[in-house]
Amino acid sequence: MRRRLTLAFLVVTLSMIFVAGVVRGVTLDGMLREREAEHLHREASTLAAVVDDDALARPVDEELLAGFVGPDTEIEFAPADGRPVVATGADFEPGEGGISSTISLEGGGDVTVRQSAGVIESLWARDFWSVLALLALTGLVSALVGFAVSRSLSAPFQQLAVAAAALGRGRFDLDLPRSRVPEARAIAEALRSSAGALRDRMEREQEFATHASHVLRTPLTGLRLQLEEMTLDEDLPPGTRASAERCMQAVDEVTVVAGDLVDLSRRSLVGGPQVPLEELATTLAQRWSDELDEHDRSLTAAVEGDLELSFTPGPVEQVLDLLLHDRVRHGVGDTRLVFEGDPRGHLRVVVRGERAGADDDEVREARHLVEGLGGRLETVDAVSGTEQVLLLPRR
Repeated sequence: MRRRLTLAFLVVTLSMIFVAGVVRGVTLDGMLREREAEHLHREASTLAAVVDDDALARPVDEELLAGFVGPDTEIEFAPADGRPVVATGADFEPGEGGISSTISLEGGGDVTVRQSAGVIESLWARDFWSVLALLALTGLVSALVGFAVSRSLSAPFQQLAVAAAALGRGRFDLDLPRSRVPEARAIAEALRSSAGALRDRMEREQEFATHASHVLRTPLTGLRLQLEEMTLDEDLPPGTRASAERCMQAVDEVTVVAGDLVDLSRRSLVGGPQVPLEELATTLAQRWSDELDEHDRSLTAAVEGDLELSFTPGPVEQVLDLLLHDRVRHGVGDTRLVFEGDPRGHLRVVVRGERAGADDDEVREARHLVEGLGGRLETVDAVSGTEQVLLLPRR
């Protein structure tokens, strides 16, 4: 986008300069011709006055006219009765585009002064390189200005693209630009509204999944206990006992289906591309290692369990960003991350290190987000310091 805006600004600027140059050139050409025509008229008037002077004792011949002719002009004296006398300059070039001025004499005849056709063109030729250098300088300046303007215009849209990608990964804490561009503000507001709506929906569906799990499993568990108690009755006929056992098997199957439906509902709360656990841990550790290095502290990470498990990175990134940002502010010393992939599909992350102070808004927000995802965040005391244990279902 930045390149296209810069190129567009450069093309528009050079086009405007070209159009302005053409208009100015036409105007200047007319001014030059008018000035040269006035100059020739004065020369022709002066020469006519000389020829008409009664004190002129010698006849008008080529030698007399040669004293008035310029290097790029031609003078012609046409008497009333006689052959014309012509004096031509050394650099005079006849042709179309030349300028001439004719003055009629009082005693009869005409005096004509002509200018070479290449005079006006030579005036343009003298400034060709200057015009070219000016055009190159203008193009360079316009390119620099266009790059600065395009960078300013494209920056919020690039930030919006990053925010949209984060939302696609399942993150709701979007870093949206504050721009004066109406289109950028509209897109940012749409992304903010979408993130809020998705988060609200996630929390509602999580509550629904929890409620549905309780509503479905509780009566099924009670029914199975009653059936199991029935089968323990020694006076129960064998046929009835067999029917009760088959009912217990059916209840177990329905319980499994209900659990699968609840898990499916939870897993559908946050979608998006998934990445392997090892790649996710490496990316997060590298980013926050650079952040802690600026505070003369280090961060190490380890990955355990099933490394081939894949997770939607957005929720994990968002929760760990909150916890690690809290560690930057309240942590003491080094920090260690331990990622553990449970074969059943759960993710366990332990944040270890010394921490001073009680839980602040960032930790509470992280706990709220984790609970909305169907997970759990606990703070425990350990030998190595304060540990924050994060449990998340697979997404």
